[in-house]
Amino acid sequence: MKLMDRPRANDTGLPQGVAERLALFSKWTGAALFPADQMLEGPTGERTFSETFLTYAVENGLSLDWVYFGDERSLVLQAYAEAKGMPQ
Repeated sequence: MKLMDRPRANDTGLPQGVAERLALFSKWTGAALFPADQMLEGPTGERTFSETFLTYAVENGLSLDWVYFGDERSLVLQAYAEAKGMPQ
C-alpha cells in the first residue's frame, strides 16, 4: 500500500487516526494540542509536513512514525537502544 493509498480520515489528506493520536499525545504529555488541520501544507498532491508541525514535533519529542502512521515499532526500538546505551 502506497502512502497515497492509505485510508484518509477526512479531506485534510491525513491518514485515519492522526487527530486521535495528536490528542493522546497531548493528554499523555501535557503538551499543547497541535491542530491536525495545520499539520500539512502545500498544494494537493504535493502536501508535506508544515514547518510549524515539525517544530512542534522536535520541541516535544513527538514521533512522526507514530502520529502519522500509527507505527509503534520505532518507539520500541528507540527505547531499547536507549536502555542498551546504543547510538541512535
